[in-house]
Amino acid sequence: MVSYDDELTMIETFSESDEPISPSKIFQIRDEIFEEGPDMLWGRKIARFFHKYLPGYGANASIDAAWAYFENITLPRRKKDSSGAYIKAKRGESCRLLRRKSGIETGLYPAWTTPMSEFRNFGIGVAVYFETMRALAVICLVAGLLYLPSIMYYDSTSYDETGRSSIEWQLRGSLMCHDTKWVPCPTCTLEDWADSPRRYAIAENNLVFVLANECADIRLREGLQHLVVILFLAIAIFALGFHQKKLELQYDEAILSASDYSIKVDDPPLDATDPDEWKEFFSQFEGAHVTYVTVGLDNEHVVNALIKRRLLLQKLRQLYPSDQVTEVEHEDTTLEDLLAFATKYQPRLARSFIKTEEKCRNLLSPEKTYGTTSIFVTFETESAQRNVLRALSVGHKDILQNNVLALNDPNHAFRGKYVLSVAEAPEPSTIRWQDQDATLMMKLNQRILTSLITIVIVWGGFISVRAAFRRNYDLAAFLIAIFNILVPQLFKLVNKLEAHPDEGSWQASLYMKVCTFRWINTAIVMTMVTPFMDTIAVNGLLAKLHAVLRAEIITQPVVHMLDILHNIKRHIFAPFSANQETMDSNFHGSIQHLGEKYTAMTKIIFLCIFYSPIFPASFFYGAFAYAANFYTDKFLFFRSWAAIPRIGNDVAVLSRNFYFPMTLVIMVIMSEFYMSAYPFDSLCDTYDFVNNGDEVLSQYIGTHRAYLASGGGNSEAVTVTVNGDVSDRVYRFCSQDFSSRFGSLLNFFDENKDDWMSEDQIFLTYLYGLCVVVAISLSFVFFFQHELWDNCKSFFTGTYHTEECDSGARFSDQEEIKAYVPQYHHLRFARPLLSCDIDAIDQDHIGWTDLQHTSDFYNLTKGIEHLTCGREKNNSAFAVVKHWAPKKTRRDSNSSLSFYGSTIAPMECKHF
Repeated sequence: MVSYDDELTMIETFSESDEPISPSKIFQIRDEIFEEGPDMLWGRKIARFFHKYLPGYGANASIDAAWAYFENITLPRRKKDSSGAYIKAKRGESCRLLRRKSGIETGLYPAWTTPMSEFRNFGIGVAVYFETMRALAVICLVAGLLYLPSIMYYDSTSYDETGRSSIEWQLRGSLMCHDTKWVPCPTCTLEDWADSPRRYAIAENNLVFVLANECADIRLREGLQHLVVILFLAIAIFALGFHQKKLELQYDEAILSASDYSIKVDDPPLDATDPDEWKEFFSQFEGAHVTYVTVGLDNEHVVNALIKRRLLLQKLRQLYPSDQVTEVEHEDTTLEDLLAFATKYQPRLARSFIKTEEKCRNLLSPEKTYGTTSIFVTFETESAQRNVLRALSVGHKDILQNNVLALNDPNHAFRGKYVLSVAEAPEPSTIRWQDQDATLMMKLNQRILTSLITIVIVWGGFISVRAAFRRNYDLAAFLIAIFNILVPQLFKLVNKLEAHPDEGSWQASLYMKVCTFRWINTAIVMTMVTPFMDTIAVNGLLAKLHAVLRAEIITQPVVHMLDILHNIKRHIFAPFSANQETMDSNFHGSIQHLGEKYTAMTKIIFLCIFYSPIFPASFFYGAFAYAANFYTDKFLFFRSWAAIPRIGNDVAVLSRNFYFPMTLVIMVIMSEFYMSAYPFDSLCDTYDFVNNGDEVLSQYIGTHRAYLASGGGNSEAVTVTVNGDVSDRVYRFCSQDFSSRFGSLLNFFDENKDDWMSEDQIFLTYLYGLCVVVAISLSFVFFFQHELWDNCKSFFTGTYHTEECDSGARFSDQEEIKAYVPQYHHLRFARPLLSCDIDAIDQDHIGWTDLQHTSDFYNLTKGIEHLTCGREKNNSAFAVVKHWAPKKTRRDSNSSLSFYGSTIAPMECKHF
């Protein structure tokens, strides 16, 4: 065991020397430094058991240390503030030394019982996602309860005289019709029933019989109940949108972030690389103290080359004999030894490294210059940020024309001649630094390419699901569930082909692609592959829908809960890793994207709404699906997922402004379609009888052996009896398929509407047609107001406004806040790779800490002096971050504790 004094001596010695502790020493004691409380994960206990009894399990590195890393660094933890309320703890704050010295106690968040109020600590996007999913579960449950009278009617002999005992009990409250009858249809042809040949039969003398649905007509009461549900959903979803906006405002005011203090300049002059020039310009505004300026450069090629060099260097170190790795881990002078060893045993790797170094040397030469792409300016107060945004708010037209006269003050033009495009900056953790240099034409070409790829993927999914439905609908339902899990991973790769300025925009784009696929793959494809006349037939569309809904409730939550891939990484790959760093890389947690999560959310409500006219109980399935996904995601969020970037409300806004209103419009349209198509057998009464004296019709009287058209050479036969009484009427074909009647459905005076409809059905069809017009009109007005009008207005004039309150707090007083430090994430590294010099900034503002290395280890600008052949390093190849700390802050007056290269403040502030 490592004593407290040993811990204190070790860490204080490291703090004074500012050098990293030996990795081998850290790995020996790291599992003992962290508190082992009652919240130790079962996975860690299982790993300890295997390590004890399974030879070779965790033999090359400490598996317990890796699990300690997972519990204390990867997973979020919480602590109590001075008032006794729980707040989010900093990463690494659970170390035993910090607990003993400051009295801080931390613990993992309860996986099941964490209150919703604590989700605000993880960003607006995460908090609103879980709030929305919980709200939709309640909305679906209430909608299902409103449908209960209709469900009870459809489950009675009043609707189906033959009874519902032969139908699965879950489907008895649907429009599934078991009461069918073979009826004469002398004018019907097989061509009309080509998609449903089992409903077409031929007897002797070529007498044609077709299968008619004999269930009761649609009643006005059920139609009006459905309309009540539509109105409820419209009110509930729009109320949910207002609730989302209210939550976003509350969470944004409750948790101060860098975005509240910062602005982004999207169109800086290419040669404006001096941060002091930007500080001087923005200091002229009222109350403006500039604390940080970050100058982003068009240096993506440089960064990519240096990242590749780091990856190759990592492979060289892993190739080197394990007993010597720790001795050369941090010594630049050992590069020659690494290359010499690799040249002997892995010459291809050595050649690749030398070639990459040469490329880096060329890119870093003083002759190369890199223009500015974006500027991030952080002020000391929120009021300063808002004053700047208000003063520089002009129309996009004036920015494009560089119209200096549009500014209220000529001094607000940069260098006296440039009108800047300025906006509130996104969160630092969401900035995609590698995409800041993308031009408009580049983005356009990328969107065209990814759109074509998306069409191909959607079409491929449609073909696969259609083929599965033709074999077995349970298989198709399982395939849909698997596609909904796997295909989003494919779309993530497609989305990497697009350049986006921040994660919010990237995830909104992912959301649109995945949502399109899931809507088509889950809901629309069933209607397209199912013959129209099988819509309410036993084993028809409703049976397929039930299988898909069942999969949504069971298959997807179970697969997500098992977290198969990452459990394999933690329990199989990690224990047999060659070294501790490789082992730790298996404990980073699964990467999640809110854009994908929102598509799963909208897919469920879309599926319920799309088929609610014929399966009202679908909303109960939706409520259960939302509840299952809510608790599954909540568990995984606190026990498996990697930290989600603190993105804003981009995806939530896209959902409530576009996709949720669209689902309501689709519900009204499908209501009219389904209402007009009942009874889904494409038969119209000729009001003629078989016993009217006609010689041909009289042949139908009697008992016949009719053969189904689907049987081919071995046709299946059915026995049909026609008594010749008044109930034996003659029918004709009339298309009820709404896919071929779009025009007539939009025409309120269509003369063919009453051919198969009851009076109630005719009235309801007109009523829902009117609702379609109203819904589309209101949606257009809503979209015009929120999107088109705002965009048009912002083109001609400045539109900056905010509803947020000014907290009065200063940026430098915030302990849980980040600066805009360019960094690049890579799966092979535990922390992001930095691409700027950070020696002169507050290290706490980088946004992360590491147990093994200091931040210099992850800095691409370090350790490359030999690439310049002794010449002065070309600083213009890297982004610039400059810090002007105010004279005195609360951070200066309070003590802090240095731990493995990070600064951990003894207390955390909570803002309201």
